[in-house]
Amino acid sequence: MSLTTSPLFFHLVKNGKMQQNYYLVDSLGKFLRKIAIDYLRYGYTRYAVRVIPEGKDLEKVDQTIIATYGVSFCRSARARQRAKGLANVIYLRFGQRFILLANQGKHLEVEKRDFRNFLDYELYIDGYTIGVKRNKPCVMVAPRRFRSIRKYALKIALYSKQRLTTFLQSISPFSYPGINEQKWKLFLAVNKLRKRAGLARLEWEEAKKPKNWRKKF
Repeated sequence: MSLTTSPLFFHLVKNGKMQQNYYLVDSLGKFLRKIAIDYLRYGYTRYAVRVIPEGKDLEKVDQTIIATYGVSFCRSARARQRAKGLANVIYLRFGQRFILLANQGKHLEVEKRDFRNFLDYELYIDGYTIGVKRNKPCVMVAPRRFRSIRKYALKIALYSKQRLTTFLQSISPFSYPGINEQKWKLFLAVNKLRKRAGLARLEWEEAKKPKNWRKKF
C-alpha cells in the first residue's frame, strides 16, 4: 500500500499539506532526546543516518522516505506491526540530516540497507555520542572532544572559582546521566589539584549545569 492510499496519509494531511510536527526536529537537544529517550529506550536499536544534499526538496524527500519504509506515527499501528513480528521504522529530520530508527523484527527495506546497531556502534552527532551502557541509552560528550575539554580544565584548575565554574557550566547545556558523570569526574580531578595547591574547592551544585539551561534548550 502506498503512502497516498493508506489511512495514515489522510491522518497526517491537513489542509493539503502533511503535518511535519511528527518527524521534524528544530534543535540538537530535541534530536538527542527523541533518539535516546523516546525511541532507543524502547527498543529502536537499529539506525541509519544520512544527509540530504543541498537543493533537494526536503518535503518531497520526507514523503518518499515515509512511504518507502512504511513509517507510522500511530502507536496502535506500530503495536499491530510488532504483534506480527514486523519491525517498525521511525523517521526524524533535523535540518538536512535525518535518522531512521528501527526496532527488532523483519523489514525488507531495513534489511536492504546498511543499518547499524547502537549496541555495537555509538552514534556521533555534533560533538555528542548516543550509545547503550549498562543496558540503558547513554548520551555523552564525544570522547575526543571531552579529552580536549579535560585538558583545558586541568590547565586552568588553579584559576579563580568563578572562571572554573563558568567553564564547567559551558561544557554542555544537557543534563543526561552520562554527561553528568563525565563532568563529575572532571570536577573531582580539578578539586584534587586545587586541594594540593591549598585553594578553595569548587561546589558541584554550582558547576554541574548552566543556569536556565531548560529555558534555552
